[in-house]
Amino acid sequence: MLVYTIKELCRTCYTCVRECPARAIRIVGGQAEVITERCVACGNCTKVCSQGAKVFVNTVDMVRKVVEKPGKKAALVAPSFPAEFHDITDHRMVVGMIRALGFD
Repeated sequence: MLVYTIKELCRTCYTCVRECPARAIRIVGGQAEVITERCVACGNCTKVCSQGAKVFVNTVDMVRKVVEKPGKKAALVAPSFPAEFHDITDHRMVVGMIRALGFD
């Protein structure tokens, strides 16, 4: 699950339901719920939620712990990366940034 709802903050305004391109949000018991199997983690719901009820899972601390451990570490870049960052033409720069984070 990459995106989830903080139920205490959700006011069922339906904005996230209307803005989800994957139709991955439904209303259950008066609360907006992300349908994990459909969610493409585009972030639209997190951007349009005026209540701050839609959030991404934060894994920064977990990644920091992995990078700090001894041994080799590999980073997997999503296949969609070039489509989102089409202005980056020198891919060696991306590799350098990943290495600077602590990955091999």
